Amino acid sequence: MQADKVPTIVESSLTNNGKRTRVISDLDVGANAPPHYHTDFSETFELVSGGITVFMSPDMKEENLAPIKLEVGKPVTVPKNTLHSFTIPDEMTHVKVDFEPGSIGFEKTLLIMRGTQVDGVYTKFSSPESEDGAMFYAILGELTNTIFVGEAQKKLDALYAAKPAEIEAKKQELVEKYASDEKLKKAVGL
Repeated sequence: MQADKVPTIVESSLTNNGKRTRVISDLDVGANAPPHYHTDFSETFELVSGGITVFMSPDMKEENLAPIKLEVGKPVTVPKNTLHSFTIPDEMTHVKVDFEPGSIGFEKTLLIMRGTQVDGVYTKFSSPESEDGAMFYAILGELTNTIFVGEAQKKLDALYAAKPAEIEAKKQELVEKYASDEKLKKAVGL
């Protein structure tokens, strides 16, 4: 996800018996996610201000991604195993996103994103176009059971073929530095 601001966890699945993970995000123009789907949770987008377009393809075909322009206060749910993406077309946007059931892996991914942002290295991870960015997308996919498709997946497949040990080592390094179980508990007030 390309974005200037990293989402903030406002409700952790650690605090509600795994019911949901809720985040809020401030996303700049051009922020987006490549086509993907989640195997473990549904994702509900609720626009607070600005503008966001969510694309969904229930038949899992990229060419059938249909745009849904969200309206303030009218949530749109992407069921698990549904191909989707999103984009922020033309203004700074504030959005609430619920993952149901909650996802500890997604929460850890957000802590990694925030930690790398604080350390000033997030920008090298924020785009799947670079090798560092592709490695981060691979790690994100592993932590959240997110499956990318099309060109994004082709790049990840090539990276996995060339550097599987490096991906695993980077994942372990990032989790230990930014998103261990103890750091997650501290981040959500436990």
